[in-house]
Amino acid sequence: MSGRRRAVRPARRRGRLVAAACAAVSVVGVSGAVAWFTVGRDHAHQPRSRDASAESSPMSTGQGSERDAVPSACDTLSKSVADELAPGADRSATVATQSDEHSECAWSRYGSRTRQLSVELRAIAAGGGTSATDAAIRTFSDEWRADRDGKDLADGVKVRDSRGVSGVGEQAYVVYTVEAGAAIGEAVANARLANVLITVHYSGGDHLNAAGSPLSSKSAGDGALEAARDIVSKLESHS
Repeated sequence: MSGRRRAVRPARRRGRLVAAACAAVSVVGVSGAVAWFTVGRDHAHQPRSRDASAESSPMSTGQGSERDAVPSACDTLSKSVADELAPGADRSATVATQSDEHSECAWSRYGSRTRQLSVELRAIAAGGGTSATDAAIRTFSDEWRADRDGKDLADGVKVRDSRGVSGVGEQAYVVYTVEAGAAIGEAVANARLANVLITVHYSGGDHLNAAGSPLSSKSAGDGALEAARDIVSKLESHS
């Protein structure tokens, strides 16, 4: 699935709930010192050619400013949103994959009522004569296709819904999957703002001590989009 966040996922991997790979919790304090980074390349003034894949992607526009770096994912998402979506969860920064161009953060709560939320920010770099925004559009298009097709999903996990979304950055989509055996529903929301990709995973299930019921498509999708919208608004206000 999307977000070359094939790095550490706070949620299940290969169809199993795992304890929040959160040995990095002790380092979360470090992320608070990360400043906002923006670069003064106004992409609105740069000519750009679109490839065919961009045309089939949701909300394909280009009005933001490119960035060479992203802020801390832990600090970018509003605490109120994290508390609403994953109340009482432990927060962990995925330090192993953090750099100026890549930051991840996770909020996880396990039990009868499980909620897992992860946020990933990626600044896509230019290369091979392609602008950073064009490279991000291509990456976004590839991930949109892979997610709606259910590529690389664990056994027993099925795509139940997918749709393009307007009003969240310049391009956005949300895909909902269900892992029937573990009664877990998960939504991934992916949004693009210029050359920055914002990927949010929100998953969970209720009454897992009994038969269990997965987080619904509406609850998971709305929650993931709420987090993505919050982050996009922060990035826009600091551009």
